[in-house]
Amino acid sequence: MVSDHHHNLIQQLSELMDSVWRYDKYYKQDAKDCKDCQDLWKRLHQRHQEDIDLLKNHIAEHVEAGDW
Repeated sequence: MVSDHHHNLIQQLSELMDSVWRYDKYYKQDAKDCKDCQDLWKRLHQRHQEDIDLLKNHIAEHVEAGDW
């Protein structure tokens, strides 16, 4: 069984990854007629990708430390 703490890390990673996927798959294309919206989706994509990398690294640290 996974602790609430570990579940929260995985849940947030999943949420962010889903958002990034949606930006690429749908939102950017849907905003093709609005440069400002395209820029917004691009900026959010970059921010969330940084957060994804941070979470993945943090989870890996837990795993490597043996406390997962």
